[in-house]
Amino acid sequence: MRHSLIYAGLVCAISSTTMADTIGFEVGAYSWQENFSGDVTSGVLGTNVDVENDLGYSDESNNVFYVVLEHPIPLVPNLRIQQTDMDLSATGNATFQFGNITFSGPITSSIDLSHTDFTLYYEILDNWISLDVGITARSINDGSISITDNTTGLTDDFDADGVIPLLYVATRFDLPLSGLYVGADLNGLSVGDSSLIDYRVNLGYESSIGLGVEAGFRSFELDYDDDDDDADLTIDGAYVGIFYHF
Repeated sequence: MRHSLIYAGLVCAISSTTMADTIGFEVGAYSWQENFSGDVTSGVLGTNVDVENDLGYSDESNNVFYVVLEHPIPLVPNLRIQQTDMDLSATGNATFQFGNITFSGPITSSIDLSHTDFTLYYEILDNWISLDVGITARSINDGSISITDNTTGLTDDFDADGVIPLLYVATRFDLPLSGLYVGADLNGLSVGDSSLIDYRVNLGYESSIGLGVEAGFRSFELDYDDDDDDADLTIDGAYVGIFYHF
């Protein structure tokens, strides 16, 4: 009997930290200043193509939108859906081999790594320190890297689409009596020669009515290896956004 009471108490204690007290929604958006670095390769004879020096990518600004649903139903995970725009183009002037084409002179390229995240997570802690743990299905619907020779009109590309499972961890520390908080989150996984690490660190303020602002830094690090197609890219930079939590 004594052990049964202890077990019941532990279950209640754990349940109180892993469930929200009420149904909650959050919607938000932020503008992300993306800085590109790294290289891509395509084909058996392909050379490393530097996305800054060869393709001409520099700072770009794109938008991120998200919605969060939390609830008090036991064992059912919470849901976060996030859309990140990463559809970019640039012009450059270089000589290299990409796929079956030797490019020389002026070129135009596009990189599309836009994706939608569907994250299921549990609240392990939910007080002035919060800790969420779950999994993310990242859907890159039309992922591709394409290069066109402006002189000949020849184009070569490779696809980088699909659904990628990622581990998800997020934490937040509320500063007492201020509305201010600091936080961080991570989506990441490494399998074989490929890996994806996507993380944020941030500082924010949430008012008593749930309206808030947030600023921070996000880094998207992709190491992609698929037969003769490779990409080693880092896309990072500062962001600033708004949200409403109700």
